[in-house]
Amino acid sequence: MTVTLSVRQVAKRAQIAKAARTLFLDLGYAGTSMDAVSARAKVSKQTLYTYFPTKVDLLREILTEELAGIQAGAGAMPTLTSVADLRAVLLQFAHRLTGSLLHPDALAVIRLVMGEAFRIPEVRETVRDAVPVRALHGIAAIVGRADELGLVTAPDPDLAARMLLGPIMTYVAIDGFLQTEVVTPPTAEKLERIVDYFLAMVKVAP
Repeated sequence: MTVTLSVRQVAKRAQIAKAARTLFLDLGYAGTSMDAVSARAKVSKQTLYTYFPTKVDLLREILTEELAGIQAGAGAMPTLTSVADLRAVLLQFAHRLTGSLLHPDALAVIRLVMGEAFRIPEVRETVRDAVPVRALHGIAAIVGRADELGLVTAPDPDLAARMLLGPIMTYVAIDGFLQTEVVTPPTAEKLERIVDYFLAMVKVAP
């Protein structure tokens, strides 16, 4: 059941999450206590636990907020009447994904979360669902629809989605998460080339 929060409750929740985010990045997840979050957010511990019963809930909220850009524009299936439409939609998706994941704020949180992902199952599941699974499902749905319309040949939309997402994620991982220098997102030309290579693989046979 979805609970609708009042404007005041939304603001209070954001206030707590902001305090926790600062502490997590400064002290690390393990080094941050719920008492410290309560003090930083200037709320009682009762209020804190009302909104976030556990520290994992706080980390999940922060990660979800940072990655909200991946969902931006998602929802209704886009109108696809040609391969050009499909190309435009996939390019938009690629730009949105790399733009969200390679933003400095998102990178800071993701690097923090990755350090905890293999020690805390709930965090691992949150990372998995928020990034690769969500992206795969989004691409597979679009490609599956294009296959139904006869725009491409992709009888296995999930596999096709992996073929497109893989090259994009190499930039996110190698040039983002694992980069210690200045992060440089892939250029528009590189993303166009990835999408065009993908479309060449799934084009309808004559």
